[in-house]
Order: sequence, then C-alpha cells, then structure tokens
Amino acid sequence: GNETAAKQCLLIHGWGMNSAVWNNVASALSVDFPERFIEAVDLPGFGYSAEIELDEDYNSKMLADWLKPMVMQKLTTVIAWSMGGLPAIDLLEQCPGQIERLILVASSPKFVQDEDWLEAVEPEIFESFCQSLSDDPQATLRRFLAIQTMGSKTAREDIRTLQEALATRGNANQFALRKGLEMLLNEDKRVQMMKNGGVPVDLVCGERDTLVKLEAQKLLAQQANVSIYSIPGAGHAPFISHPNEFQAILTAVLSAE
Repeated sequence: GNETAAKQCLLIHGWGMNSAVWNNVASALSVDFPERFIEAVDLPGFGYSAEIELDEDYNSKMLADWLKPMVMQKLTTVIAWSMGGLPAIDLLEQCPGQIERLILVASSPKFVQDEDWLEAVEPEIFESFCQSLSDDPQATLRRFLAIQTMGSKTAREDIRTLQEALATRGNANQFALRKGLEMLLNEDKRVQMMKNGGVPVDLVCGERDTLVKLEAQKLLAQQANVSIYSIPGAGHAPFISHPNEFQAILTAVLSAE
C-alpha cells in the first residue's frame, strides 16, 4: 500500500473471519486508488491478532478503541463487513472528522429483531451458535459459513473461498468468537448511526442475505446521509460471490468523493 498517502481505506472483517477475506478487494482498490493507503486489519482474537490478550470487556467499543490509532493517522474510509460494522459505527463517534465515509457491507447497527426492529433475524440464531461453539467450534464455523453463502448461486465456491482465506491466517481465539456472537446478539448501534454528524454511509447488501435483511437496510436508507446498493443474487458475502459487481459499487462510491 501507499504508506505516505493522505487518505486510507480501512477494511474490517466479520465474525469468525480475518483480514484475508479482503485480499481481492484490497488489491483491486490499490489498483483503482493508488493514491490511497489500503489497510485490511485482523481484529483482536482473529487471524494474526489471535494472540492479543483479551478481557471480559470485549465488545464493539473496545474494538473501536483498538482501531482508533489507525483511523487517527489518515483521513479514512472505513469498509466494514457484517460484525465489523459495529465497531465501525463506534469509530464515527470516537474519531470525529477522521472518517470521511463509512461503507457497511452486509452489516447492520442491530442484527437481531425486537418489537421495533422486525426485519432482522431471531435471537435464537446467534444463541444456538453460542451454544454449539463450546461443543464444536469448527462445526459452528462451518455452519456460519453456510448461512453466509445461503441464497448465492455460487454458495459452494463461496464457502471454499472463505475457508481458504481463513486458513491462511489460522484459527480464531475461542473467547473472541464467543464475545463476537454476544455482540451480534446484544448490541444496538442504531442511535449512534443516526447521530453520526452527517458522514456519508453506504449500505452494500446482498439481496438474498438471510442474516442482514434487505428490508431493514431500506429502513436505514431513509436517512438523508445513507445510500443503499443491493446486489441481486448475493447473500451475506457479496464481495466473494459477486466480486465484479461489488468492486464496481466501491469504485463508484469512492470516485464520487
């Protein structure tokens, strides 16, 4: 990447994953935007950051604190997938003026449904993951991969691509996996997302995503500074299943700045 650049794109992965999922996106970005520093990060407990010491306070605020020094170095566009969107929304609050744009990929300020947020998944989904995580972490991850690629025509290949990316950087820390599921289950960043000081937010979603539903994304997009881009035929990992469509959206959004 271009270390001396004034601007950067910071790529944040989702639950159970690591920065390797962004390999193709990061290389395409460095070709399209050579003037930017492109940085994909391993969150604490994942990938090469699996050895970082973690404590009970593992939540999106803690992850945002950990990411903050990276964001303070340069004017940043944050591109966050799935669970990675939760600390990304916190960063908006913690680093005013440093984030020029937030691109949320198959992500939501609140992942589970309640009476005023119906177009989301039942809490049981993440509760059952929490349950099975202690019994069989590998099987739990495989099941999560299957849910992420559901609805995508290329689901089989998508799973393989994600598994290969995972393998390059080793297993996630058990504790971080459990805490990440608790974040998905319990956190609600809707208010923070609304009060973000007018930073443009782009929601990039898969039309067939079964974890982050398009209907909820459309509700969020009613806000003036929120735009929505949906990819037909894509599930929860649109940049894996539809790399060209995904890259075209990123390039258009980032070129408009």
